[in-house]
Amino acid sequence: MREDSLLFHRFLVVISLTLLFSLPSCVKENVISDVVWNQAAQVSDFPENVRWANAIVTVRRSFSGRNYFQLEDGVTLEPIGWDNPYSGEVRALVAYSGLDRESDFCTKAIIVERIDSIETRDAVYIDIDDGLSGGSSFPVTPVSTGFDSVSEMLNASSPVDVVTNEGIPDWMTFSEDGYMMVHFATFWGDVTRHSVNLYASRKHPDHLYLVHKDNGDFQSSWNESLVAFRICQLYMSRKDEYSGPTSVVLHWMSFSGEKTLRLRYGNRAVEQ
Repeated sequence: MREDSLLFHRFLVVISLTLLFSLPSCVKENVISDVVWNQAAQVSDFPENVRWANAIVTVRRSFSGRNYFQLEDGVTLEPIGWDNPYSGEVRALVAYSGLDRESDFCTKAIIVERIDSIETRDAVYIDIDDGLSGGSSFPVTPVSTGFDSVSEMLNASSPVDVVTNEGIPDWMTFSEDGYMMVHFATFWGDVTRHSVNLYASRKHPDHLYLVHKDNGDFQSSWNESLVAFRICQLYMSRKDEYSGPTSVVLHWMSFSGEKTLRLRYGNRAVEQ
């Protein structure tokens, strides 16, 4: 992701992180139907000062087995002297500094000062009334939510607020490299882990629905969390000629009602 030095001058951000969570690369396959709540990313309010971070990246290994970070669409970083603790691909917050040397296979060489992986899950398709006109179904397997409409599903969601500044998302909510990052805030009690899912409309796949469940957690304090969803497989799994959206619309249930946010869709970067 883009670097954002302004992070170091902004308010204290408290987020939830989970270490060592591995992901495979996106492949062209149908989404598997399953009990959707078991697919939820589990997030907890474990306070963590992330003013140290200056980027969000995808941690990858090249075809030749070398570690590198995908920063932006055309920017890659080679972490010199860094031992990769992850068994597969992960999204991660990273603090790094540049080196006065060139990399022989990345955009630039860096030193990793700190890194924390981010809780990540697949987004999945749903086939329920989304209240939108037009569109057509296509042959992928949706999951069952137990709801008849998106409106009903969102109304059953525990409310959250996606972190924005006058309607503009902060640097941690964005779509890039086939992922959707969501920085959100809600009430936490530190008793029960919360869960979040991201659903895509089968008829309108550029509309994504964030569903949060507090699972009965006692609401005692207002804190924030960060979660990543892999969305590239939503478009790679289709059997028609659809090549993917240029932007996506994120829907969620806030404390003041349903809200939406349109974001540029960052397609999967070419692997090295």
